Parts: sequence; structure tokens; C-alpha cells
Amino acid sequence: MAPEDMDQLFGLLLETAPIGVAVVNRDMTLRYINKRHADLNHLQVSAQVGHHIRDFLPAAAVTVVEPKLQFVLDTGSPLVNQEIRAVDPLQAGRPLHRLASYYPWKNKHGDILGVLAIIRDATIDQFSEQLVRESEQRLLRVLDNLYAFVGVLAIDGTLLDANAAPLLAAGLHIEDVRGKKVWDCYWWTHDSEAQEQLKQAIERCRQGETLRYDVQVRMVNDSRMWIDFMLAPLYDSEGRITHLIPSGMDISQRHASESRLQLSEERFRSVVESSDDAIISKSLDGLITSWNPAAERLLGYQSAEIIGQSVTLLFPQDKLSEEAEIMRRIQLGERVPSFETVRIHKDGHKVDIAVTISPLRGNNGAIVGASKIARDISEQKRYRELLERALDEKTSLLHEVHHRVKNNLQIVSSLLHLQARKETPEVRQALAESQGRIKAMALVHQLLYESNTTADINLADYLRHLVSLTSATYGMSSRDIQILFIPSHEKIKIDIQRAIPCGLIINELILNATKHAFHGKTSGKITIELHAGANNKARIVLSDNGCGLPEDFSWSGEGSLGKQLIPMFVQQLKGELQTESTSSGAHFVIEFVS
Repeated sequence: MAPEDMDQLFGLLLETAPIGVAVVNRDMTLRYINKRHADLNHLQVSAQVGHHIRDFLPAAAVTVVEPKLQFVLDTGSPLVNQEIRAVDPLQAGRPLHRLASYYPWKNKHGDILGVLAIIRDATIDQFSEQLVRESEQRLLRVLDNLYAFVGVLAIDGTLLDANAAPLLAAGLHIEDVRGKKVWDCYWWTHDSEAQEQLKQAIERCRQGETLRYDVQVRMVNDSRMWIDFMLAPLYDSEGRITHLIPSGMDISQRHASESRLQLSEERFRSVVESSDDAIISKSLDGLITSWNPAAERLLGYQSAEIIGQSVTLLFPQDKLSEEAEIMRRIQLGERVPSFETVRIHKDGHKVDIAVTISPLRGNNGAIVGASKIARDISEQKRYRELLERALDEKTSLLHEVHHRVKNNLQIVSSLLHLQARKETPEVRQALAESQGRIKAMALVHQLLYESNTTADINLADYLRHLVSLTSATYGMSSRDIQILFIPSHEKIKIDIQRAIPCGLIINELILNATKHAFHGKTSGKITIELHAGANNKARIVLSDNGCGLPEDFSWSGEGSLGKQLIPMFVQQLKGELQTESTSSGAHFVIEFVS
């Protein structure tokens, strides 16, 4: 390929890449900038090339960028993934967040001529994270407005967060308890048995069990409160337990009322009447026997018109089966833990409630009915649906981004393929190599678009598809070169920031092997092995049975484009590359944290 053709091809790749690229001379004068980078600076290419960076960059950005460029010029050492934060002067103070990598630009004698800068706009990522944070903050505000006690524990029992109710009730601040084992927090330290019971509950919850029991906790001024305590596991999308969720409702009044029921029915009634929760009792045949004012406010019926009616009057048709199961458990003496359901208001509209049901016993201990405590959760469900909708919208947006990036890269690949039809064999080979690199990048976005997650992909699936694409791109079947991929027994996930350089490394190693390893041979074999190591490390081993590497082989210095790209990609991967060579072939090991 002629030098001018190679320059044209390289320029095409830089202009279509989804990252900003620029070259700065030793005097901080811009020598080259691609369109993507120029757009990030809100200026035409012509308004920047040939100018000192101070002439077109905001002053705040210059104070960050110039020392980094000078460091690379002075030391010859690259700076990778440097954060640059500033304010966009053209968009009403919108914050800018970019990730930049700086590499020394050297001539063949090793003299530093300038700096190559690669820039990625991370502002969109930051905006998405802000949306999630805002959604989480809205949920926390909802929880803080609940009367229920709600917290978040690490799976070892460390308290990570709690809503306002238990803190206010105990006269605490979140800083007093965050980071402690929950059983060592103020609420529990008055009773060693309660602490031990909680430890055992946490151990069982870590195994996937949901526990619920009544317990007495300590509150402000060393007072005591009985709570209906529940501990439930929280699962991620893959079914793994990530946190434990303790919750509790103040049942001190109910406890006191139950213990004095046989002595004073009137005292019990006063507690029920003053409750903020709807409290309804019914007989074993399902007739309502008591109805407190909170029930009137929640469901619209006056006590005089509802007492003696069947409780199923309050049920939607699709919830009637609940009553039979509830009564079966009540007759067995079981307490029905809190669950969410729907009931019908007097005016016909549906009310979302959380209800807890307990058996009622007569003087002789026999079960005579059931007591229901209901709470309106309509607002809570609305906020929860808003949060879920926001998360769904974020996921859909990220899937669409990956889809569009994949399509754009495939268009570039197709253009290179069309161009290759009209060129000489040498040019076709160079275009095929560029096409292979683009396909390796597009494949990451394709797998992310097709998966249920937008965060990471299965590394084995990626490498398997990549090997197939590489074989087709470089025409290995016609040369009798076999590529064998051996996946790891364990599933290895990798995010997009590392998947792309990982795929480009493998692409370049395969390409170099097909070009140089099998001279004088009629066939060849390339083996790629994927292993999962300790401490979340992944290891990729690529071997060939070719003629081996030259005795003076080194990754440093001048050489082919692939020889220059591979160390740069390894550095982006934050990995390590080991190279071995014998007369029977070359052996490459890439190790990195997955």
C-alpha cells in the first residue's frame, strides 16, 4: 500500500472512531484533531489546528490539561484514563466530565515529538448515574416519611442505612449507627438474648430465609418498644443475595392490649380506636365484628353499616381466593405476615394496602376469629412504580445507544469491504485488518444490546463470536489455518471499558500469527484459552504452532501497527502481557482483573 493510501485509511479510521483523538507538538500547538474531538470542543477543526491549546480551550480546562501534557513531554511516560472536569461555557454552565489518555509521540530515534491524546466524553455516563441517584433519593424520602422502621444491612450484618423513624424514636443520628453490626446498635444492646436472636436471624436470612418475629427494642431515654420485626434477603438480577432488609412496625400498643385483653376489653378498644392503621376483626365465618375509625377513613364505611357484613364485601373478584387461604391459616393458629393486596372502597375505587392478620383467641384460648391491621400504601406503590419506570427508561436508553453504535461501526466495516473490492491485494489486506478491528469493537455493542444488562458481557461468548468473525474476515479457511477456542468453566463478566481493548488485543495477536507465524507451512493452528483465576483475575492464553518470534523481538520501538497497538491496549485493560517463543511456536499470556 502506498504511504498516501495508508495515511488516507488511517485518517478515515480516526475520523469515524467514537472517541476524540488529537496530536500536540512540544510547544503545545495542536497539530491534528479528528472531528469527534473538535465537536467536543465546540469548534471547527480549522479553528484549532495550528493554534496553542490556550487559544481554544476554556481556561479551567487548560489548567488541568497543560500540566499533564507537559508531564508526558518531560518524562516520556503515558498518563491513562485521566479525569477532566470543567464547565461547558456554551451550554449554560453544564458540567463536563471527560476521560483522557496521553501517550508520547516519538520518532524512530526515540525522541519525543509531542503527545497523542485520546478523549472520551463521560458526561452522559455521569448524567445517567445522577438520574439513578435522584431516583434512589426519592425512594429514601418516601421511606423517611413512613411510620415503619426500614434499614439496609450488608450480608454480614453491618448497618448501611436506616430511615428516619427508628432514628428519631431512639434519639439517634445515622452517624451513631452506620458501619456497626446491627446487634451492637443502641436498639439491641439492652438485651443479650435479643442480640443473639438477631445474630441467628441474620445467619438464616443470608441463606435465603425471610424471618419475622416480635421483639422488644430500646428507644429514647432507655424506654422499650415492641416491634413486629421482619428480616428479608434482597436479591440482584442474577438471584444472588446482596443485602438484608430489616423492617419493623411499632406494635407496643397491640402487645399491651393483648396482654390485658382478659382484664379490660374497653382499654383494648381505646387502643384500636386511636390507631392510625385500619384494624378490623372478624369471626371465623368471615363476618366483621369490629371496625375502627382508621378503617372508616381507609375504606369509607361507617362501623354501623359494615359490622355484621361479610368481609368479602371489601374484596375485588380476583382477590376472593385470598380469604379462604387466610382463614385456613388462622384456624391453624398461624399469624399471616404482612402482604400487599387490594380492597374496594365504599365508592368503588380500589385501595392498595399492606395487611397483617393474626388469630383472635377467646378466654379459653380457642381461636374465635381474626384481626387485620391494614395500611394504605397507594402513595408508596406510586413512588415505587416511578422509580421502576425511571430505571426501565435508563436501561432502554443504554440499549438504544449500544444498538446505534453497533450499526454505525457496521456501516464503517461495510464501507471498508466495498472499498477493498477495487484495490490491490496489499490494500485489501490492510482494509481487512482495519475491518477486523472495527468488527471487534462493534461486537461488544451488539452483545450488550442483545443482553438483559447494559453493564457487562460474558467474556467467553464475546471471544467465541470474535474468533468466528476473525476467521471470516482474514480468510483462514482458505489457508487451512485452524483457530480453537477453549472457554473457562466459570462464567467471567467484563465491562465495555475493558471488553473493547481485550477484543482488539486478541484480534491483533491472531492477525500477527496469520501473517507471520506460518511461513513455509501448508497449515497452522492457533489456540485461545480463557481461564478464571484467583482474586477475580482472568487469564487469556494465545498459542500458535508456527515458526516462533524473531530473536530480537520486542514490543518497544518501531514496527507494525499491530505491534504498536497491542501494548497500548494492554495498558488500557490495566493488564499484563507475557511473551514466550520457541521454534515450535509463540505463546502469549494476558492477565487482568475481570
